[in-house]
Amino acid sequence: MKTEKVSLSVDSELLAEARQRSVVYSLRRQVLVDRQREFLADWESEFGAIPGEALAEMTALWPG
Repeated sequence: MKTEKVSLSVDSELLAEARQRSVVYSLRRQVLVDRQREFLADWESEFGAIPGEALAEMTALWPG
């Protein structure tokens, strides 16, 4: 991936809010990922491994 460095001026209050939202979004996403992993681990310990075909189907349907 090619990158470029840019410089721009942004209102300091707007930038502070954007940074805060970015951090909050990242934390929420990580918490959700952790919860999903815990759920799947619990599920597999109770019912056995999820079949590869089911995982592939779920992955294909998952947004993002």
